[in-house]
Amino acid sequence: MSRWRIDRRPFADRVPLAVVIVGLVVSGNEGQHVASEVPVYPPAVVERSGPAIRAALLAHAPERCRQFEAELRSALAAAAHSLDLSGPQAVLARWQAVAMMAANPLSDDERKQIEHAKAGDLRGLLSWDQGDNGSWVRR
Repeated sequence: MSRWRIDRRPFADRVPLAVVIVGLVVSGNEGQHVASEVPVYPPAVVERSGPAIRAALLAHAPERCRQFEAELRSALAAAAHSLDLSGPQAVLARWQAVAMMAANPLSDDERKQIEHAKAGDLRGLLSWDQGDNGSWVRR
């Protein structure tokens, strides 16, 4: 029988407390639980703001930071004249995704899965189907 232990991890600034089953981590809340030997940690989250995105890019993709700053400054200058903030918001949304991907790089296994999927081999990938009661379930 597994013992429960309460464990503080480096991500404690984002998640106050993690409950880990020693030797086995169970995750998922879609009615079916997925178990793995490796603890699953939440991904790094980047807030949708200029300073947060810039900090994430500087930490994980410094070569992209100048491009982000130039695009955001250009969109902010245009918004100063038009008073339309949709341009800066679109820049932040796009670059937030870039920063999140940089902060959470794919593992070697995930890269292999993508290459296999590009080649048409979809074995081992999870899929979602609509269950008998109409809700979406993992298969």
